[in-house]
Amino acid sequence: MRNVFKSKINYKNKMGSKIIVGTIILIIILTIFLLSKFNKEMNNSLINISTREIKRVTYSIINERLNRKIMNEDNLEDILVITKDQKGKILMVDFNLDRAYKLLDKISGVLTETLKSTEGGNIDIQYLDYKMSHKTNSLILNIPLGSILKSTYFYNFGPLIPVKINYIGSVLTNLHTKITNYGLNNALVEVFVYVKLNNEVITPFKVHKEDLEYDSLIASMMIEGEVPSFYNGEITKESGIYKTNIE
Repeated sequence: MRNVFKSKINYKNKMGSKIIVGTIILIIILTIFLLSKFNKEMNNSLINISTREIKRVTYSIINERLNRKIMNEDNLEDILVITKDQKGKILMVDFNLDRAYKLLDKISGVLTETLKSTEGGNIDIQYLDYKMSHKTNSLILNIPLGSILKSTYFYNFGPLIPVKINYIGSVLTNLHTKITNYGLNNALVEVFVYVKLNNEVITPFKVHKEDLEYDSLIASMMIEGEVPSFYNGEITKESGIYKTNIE
């Protein structure tokens, strides 16, 4: 009887030990899963917040620096070559490539200089750590952990998580123009600059790279003439791509 009793006790002890070990393993697995999910959500939130801010600021820079002051009607007429027939109808629009590339070189120079300046902290952006940005020559944002909860009550609470942002690679620019009928025997000429650049967002857990693309109106003027109906009331033309490296 004693042996049977001891066997039952040993069996219960072994089962109890297995249950405890199984419970511990299950808790460890669940903890790892929850931490992994939390890290993923936190990382995505950090990237989304940082990318949203840098897109807003970059768009503001492009609109402020590449405004109508960079071009006027005189040099716009020098850059564009507009061909008309004897009746004054517009047959074709083209770019004087030499002058167009000089303008793109000027635009790229203004952008790269301004973008590099922002990496030293000379920028108005949310969560900016000016001292660290100036010290590292990179944009450093300190984003509160509470911001990932997506709740206005806890948005600015919690420890600060540093996120580093750099402009990398090159700036690609391109001019394109559009001519449309505007009233009686008049046409509106608009010139846009297309800008494409890359930025890098570095969180404690991941490096995220993204292309930023913008299209901004930089000049417009009225000319005498009419866009023929076979163009469906609109003539467009693009210059070539101009590339400037971000050093």
